[in-house]
Amino acid sequence: MLEKVDRLFRALSETSSTLGLTELARRSQVPKASTYRLAEQLVDLGFMVKTARGYQLGWRIYEMGQSVPRPAQLRRVARPTLVDLRQATKALVVHFAVLQGDDVVYLERLGGRREVALLAAVAASAPADQTVSGRVLQAYSANTERGSVTSEQAAEYAAIRERRWASETGSVVAGAKTFAVPIEYPGGSFVIGVIAATVHTGRQDDQETLHALWAAAGEISAALQRKPVR
Repeated sequence: MLEKVDRLFRALSETSSTLGLTELARRSQVPKASTYRLAEQLVDLGFMVKTARGYQLGWRIYEMGQSVPRPAQLRRVARPTLVDLRQATKALVVHFAVLQGDDVVYLERLGGRREVALLAAVAASAPADQTVSGRVLQAYSANTERGSVTSEQAAEYAAIRERRWASETGSVVAGAKTFAVPIEYPGGSFVIGVIAATVHTGRQDDQETLHALWAAAGEISAALQRKPVR
């Protein structure tokens, strides 16, 4: 049963729209009768919401997600620095991400009202090799040292580790470029996450943006030393 519930949650999390019963069953590959029974129980528990158009994820999912100890602690430590970073760099968006398996997961993303479309262009998680933040995290991941990467990827990861940053231009949102740098756990034993800043492509202050990112990464690392994340 838990596997079926997981399939329902995954089907709903992969779309921002409401799914009717038939579509939810199709996407989750759970029999329609079981989908209905489980969905109704999850609605009663607050994990789903039922509307005239179908089912949505409920607030209880969000509330529980915010309470997962490690991500919640990381967000609390990083957020003040991210707020200052966005102001200092005048970035469109700044974000903080970690590696979870083969995906990069965004624990925090900050942008203004005019950046709603930019924030919406990036999902809460994505395959790591499809994002600049993910490639930074992969460059420092032990998984990339086990012969599972191509020679081209290995060269890219080595270059990222040498310069301690990576960037992309226009691949996610036209007219925007993003710089990402690693956050080392206190003592430099491993990389715990990455912070990134997205700015207009026309800006000519790349080095200033990178220095601000490195300073912010160091500040978060120091904060983690004061408040270790378990």
